[in-house]
Parts: sequence; C-alpha cells; structure tokens
Amino acid sequence: MTAKKRNALIIAAVVVVLAAVIAVLAILNKPKGEINSGTVTLLHAGETVKVFSSEEIEALPYAEVYKEIVSSSHDDAAGTFRGVWLHDLLDAADPSLRDGARQIVVTSEDAFVAAYTAEDVYDYDDIMLAYRMDGEPLKSKDDGGFGPFRIIILGDEFGNRSAKYVFQIEVR
Repeated sequence: MTAKKRNALIIAAVVVVLAAVIAVLAILNKPKGEINSGTVTLLHAGETVKVFSSEEIEALPYAEVYKEIVSSSHDDAAGTFRGVWLHDLLDAADPSLRDGARQIVVTSEDAFVAAYTAEDVYDYDDIMLAYRMDGEPLKSKDDGGFGPFRIIILGDEFGNRSAKYVFQIEVR
C-alpha cells in the first residue's frame, strides 16, 4: 500500500470517528422534555420549579437596554431590548434558589447551551431574558426570529453567550 493510500484511509477513518462522536454528542445534548415555545421552564437540580408563560414573564418588572450584538453566524443585531433581569426571573420563582447556586445553564430550542456563573447572574444587572426588540415581540424560530426569548448580556461585546430561542433555565 502506498503512503498516499494509507494517508487517505487514515483521514477517512478519522472523519468517520468524528462523525460518530458528533452524532453521540448531539443525542446527549438534545433538550430534555417537551419544548413549548412561548414558555420558559425553570429547573433546579433537574426538577421543575416553575414554568413561566410569556404573560407571566412580561408582567414582571422589566428593563430596556440598547445593545449591539455582533454575530459570526447571523446578521448583527442592534436595538433596544426589553426584558427581565435573569436574577429577577429566578427570584420570582423561588428566592431560595440563590442559596448554594454555582451556575445557571440556559438551553435553547436548537440545543445551544450557555452557562453563566451565579455571581454573573445574581450580582449584576448584566444578563437579561429579552422578549422584545424595538417595541416588537421577538419572533419565534419558526417565524424566522430569535425568540420568543433571548439572553442579552450587556458586558459581552460579541453574541457568543447570547442564547436565542430560550426555553429552559436550570440553577445548579
């Protein structure tokens, strides 16, 4: 066997192994439970604490912030976002979730997962669950939008951790 054929076989084997690993990780990372766009399920230690409807979230005290989100995968977004600070949403469900919290993990309908430290969430007005941009509701993924809920992080220049299509938040 020539070196060229051997290298081609090695490359093919590596590609097959990588494809298998990606498939396994996709299965493991698949969101748990039913996705109900328009609601946000709050979990603690794997157990459901509360399922917030859009109406319940919009009834909470809100903030409005201007933010430019630079994205490598979509058009950049800039506008005035309205939403609830993530710590206020968590406190509305159960203020005792703060006790011992180390991490807050947000899962999106497209299986994107973003994690934030409890300090980042609870100690600053920096991470928002947004539901409007420039006065208009964020459209769902099915409607070509980035909502109905989206994480906005004021302190991030780029949108790497600004999760779109948020449907689940877990306090760990």
